[in-house]
Amino acid sequence: MGDLNSNLMALSSYALDSTKKEDLLDQYLQETLCQMMDEYHKNQTPIDIDFRKLIHWLRAGDQLTHQIHPYPAKLLPHIAYFFLKAHKNLTQKLVLDPFCGSGTVALEASIHGFLPLVADANPLALLLTKVKTTPYCIEKLIRIKEKISYKYIRYKVAPTIDIVNPDLWYLPEHKKQLEILLRTIEEIVDQEEKAFFKICFSSLTKKVSFADPAISVPVRLKTKEKFSPTINARINKRLDWIKSANIIQEFNIIVDANIERVTETNNKYPNRSTAKQVGIDARSLFTNLNDSIPMPDNSVPLVITSPPYGSAQKYVRASSLSLNWLELASPKELRSLEEKSIGREHLRKTPLHLEESNLPEDYVQLLKKIAHKNELRARITQKYLIEMSQVVDEIARVTAPNGRVIFVLGNNQVCGETLRNDRFIIECFQKHHLKLKLILIDDIKSRGLMTKRNRTASVISRETVLVFEK
Repeated sequence: MGDLNSNLMALSSYALDSTKKEDLLDQYLQETLCQMMDEYHKNQTPIDIDFRKLIHWLRAGDQLTHQIHPYPAKLLPHIAYFFLKAHKNLTQKLVLDPFCGSGTVALEASIHGFLPLVADANPLALLLTKVKTTPYCIEKLIRIKEKISYKYIRYKVAPTIDIVNPDLWYLPEHKKQLEILLRTIEEIVDQEEKAFFKICFSSLTKKVSFADPAISVPVRLKTKEKFSPTINARINKRLDWIKSANIIQEFNIIVDANIERVTETNNKYPNRSTAKQVGIDARSLFTNLNDSIPMPDNSVPLVITSPPYGSAQKYVRASSLSLNWLELASPKELRSLEEKSIGREHLRKTPLHLEESNLPEDYVQLLKKIAHKNELRARITQKYLIEMSQVVDEIARVTAPNGRVIFVLGNNQVCGETLRNDRFIIECFQKHHLKLKLILIDDIKSRGLMTKRNRTASVISRETVLVFEK
């Protein structure tokens, strides 16, 4: 299947000047992308790039509403920014992200004059993306916040919320207080504003839980003998803070910070569009919320997306506490929600049937090697490849003639065998006669990505950006 190491061409010549006026900057970025594609066409060699240096004026930290809620494996905003600005001359300002995740592409699309079309199997991702891209009335949010605080003091009881292992994650009194707070939020009449406060509440449930904040999936925070005294002292300090946390006070801190983020975004981009949901499955996209009208063929001029990397992230488990608290999925429904997700970590026990996969022969041989070491991992990998092929079928169907698809993904190893996700995706798109115009490769510099999921997986250290044209 080939070596993960490539002969890469340096991109030191592409240095952009952020002081240019907006329209000139758009043109400059368009020309830069064209130069990259010309260079790739000439040499057929992946180009080594650092998007942080390329778009050096864009801060990677807390900006606009990007950090309104924690989420694992967020796409680097610089990637979305670059490709959106480089396509600013499109007549039809639509961009599709069928794996919207935390809403990075959607927010960048929204503030740059595009209508974001989004899908995701995780309902928390869809809620978060909606909130990130909504230009809320700040005065209304402040009034609702005051009502919540008033009701919270008055209410003494609230419906019990079913949480996975609640005693493991919360003090009994905190769980009760969180339930009372959620009751006040559920009473908000306006659905858009309710969504905003639910996202704030979701952040709170992670913040005051005993889950380790440094790990994306819920893992109980505790001291260990192998840790240094300094680290254990830091953990004990965190545990003491959790035990003494004031629920409504911490909630208001989160709300105030998010209101500031929305205010900043409103001031800079008052005319941005709220993301439009077009499905819950990247393999089946629709134009309406009840999924009855398929998205038209050849209708989307630009697709920017970063799908799951096969064995790189446990999205449903990472969101499990929020999904439970917001009643988007009960503890018993988490498994079925995961089964609807591409790149899942579990499969029901069934035999491995390689002859039914209809995968390229070299990938069939790869699966055989993996199965010899671990049949479950082979089945999970096979399922992932089959479903990603179906995703490409759907993206190719809806992409407009001359439209472009930007696909961000990573290669990894399964049971010591190299899985070239990039080559597989290239083959899939080429079956639909989409031309590969560019390959960019960027190092991963910690963006919340669980780069090694279990002992059968490898560390993912580089991301590949594939650019196709129909």
